[in-house]
Amino acid sequence: MLETNTIIDADEADYLYVSLSQLPNAGNGLFTAIDIYKDEVISIFKGRILTESQIKHRVEERKDNYFISLLDGTIMDSMSVDCFAKYANDVKGTLTTKLNNNSKITINDNNDICLIATRKIKSGEELFCSYGTRYWKKHTPA
Repeated sequence: MLETNTIIDADEADYLYVSLSQLPNAGNGLFTAIDIYKDEVISIFKGRILTESQIKHRVEERKDNYFISLLDGTIMDSMSVDCFAKYANDVKGTLTTKLNNNSKITINDNNDICLIATRKIKSGEELFCSYGTRYWKKHTPA
């Protein structure tokens, strides 16, 4: 049986906001102003598809923190695009914390890269998702 995702019937700006993250030294984080239920689509990732030369240049400049690898192998960059999803932090990164990820990066029923709730998330909570081991291997100092 295919998993179907519920879409919140509102603009993301009506129920999501960016504020200082609870994670030390993480900068901003993504928060919800409403209760979100398990399997609801929280936010869609938006970005620009990059050419190979743009990818290389941004990696050299260390401006690759918002890269997302798409299924076809292309890279989407959310850095300079208005996008709430990019502010979700990963609690399993380089820190030890009692917090847990409460959403996941996945593909929804419309083939959009998005954040989907993995449990009920209460109004005022920060949204967290895993970036994956590949991200942390690349972005953790040796």
